[in-house]
Formats: sequence, C-alpha cells, structure tokens
Amino acid sequence: MKGRFTHNKITLKEHIGLLDQNEKAGIKALKNLLYKMRYKLKDIGYPRVSENDELVYEYMNLIFETQDYRCTHWLEVKDGEINSSWNAPGSDYFKWRSSFLYYEIDHVYPCNAGGKDGLENFQFLSANANRFIKCSMVYEDLLKRVDLSDRLKNRIRDVLSKRKALFESKKWKDFVQKINNYEKNIQQSA
Repeated sequence: MKGRFTHNKITLKEHIGLLDQNEKAGIKALKNLLYKMRYKLKDIGYPRVSENDELVYEYMNLIFETQDYRCTHWLEVKDGEINSSWNAPGSDYFKWRSSFLYYEIDHVYPCNAGGKDGLENFQFLSANANRFIKCSMVYEDLLKRVDLSDRLKNRIRDVLSKRKALFESKKWKDFVQKINNYEKNIQQSA
C-alpha cells in the first residue's frame, strides 16, 4: 500500500538514531533557515536586507549565539537519552531521513498572546520543541509547567537571559543601525 503515511516510512526512533542531538547548528541548518528568514525580514520592513545573505546570516548568528547554536529547548544527552530536539517527518518522511535539525522560526512572545513579528522576537526551535513543548505559550506560563524538568527550565532561563543581554548590548545596537542604514541607503539609491 503506497499512501501518505506508509510511503518511505521511517520511525521516530530511526530518525533520532540519525541525529546527533548534541550537535550545534551548522551550515546546513543555517542554509535551510535562510529562505524563511529572508521572508520574515522582508515582512517586518527590511526588504533590501532580506536580499543580502551576509546580513541575514549575521542576524541568524546573533540569535543562535544566545542559544549556543542549538534549539532554545536543547539539553545535552548521553547514550540512550533523548532530548526534545527532532524534526517533523516532512513529506515522504524526508526530514526524518536527515542527519541534521531543520530549525523553525518561532516567536519568543507568541502572536496569539500579543507578540509581534520583530527582530527581538524570533528564536530558532526544532519542530518538536516548537509544537509540543512551547505550544504557543508565553515563557512565563511555560516555566510553570510541572511536566518539564528543572534542567530544561534552567536552560530556557539561561537562553532568555542571554537574549536580554544581547538586545542591551552595543553589538546589537550596532547591528540594528547597520541594517537600518543599509535599508535606507539602498532605497535612496534606487
């Protein structure tokens, strides 16, 4: 039988066996996010910046640095352990056949709770963490969940603290000024 859920079937256990759940996001993960991030930047008022791969990668790297180049909800695993970082199956299970994570762009403060698209409201999560751990919750509520370990809650708090420090830093202010100037200069020359 060749159908949606049987063609090229692979199990979640097999998928997790292909992943190094402790691996940092590499060039494949960043390249996969590039198109999605371009779209988001264009949508929030940076159409020229969205066409400049160097600036898009610079933004993604700034955000990923706060996450140690892993999912915000990542926890180190040892042999036989599983964390929350894995892919959604994808069409014909192609993402479950992958040996790297396909990160999703998530709103730190969800839109359904009043969050907006914006440079300071994007983070990168694995599909599983985005859909089944975060579940469009605000972190204040998520950290109240009794079914999450203190270890995971501490990881999330650490990433949120690093994000706050980034957004208060000169490095961030310089980056925002750089992309605003780029957008303005490109529009003036057009």
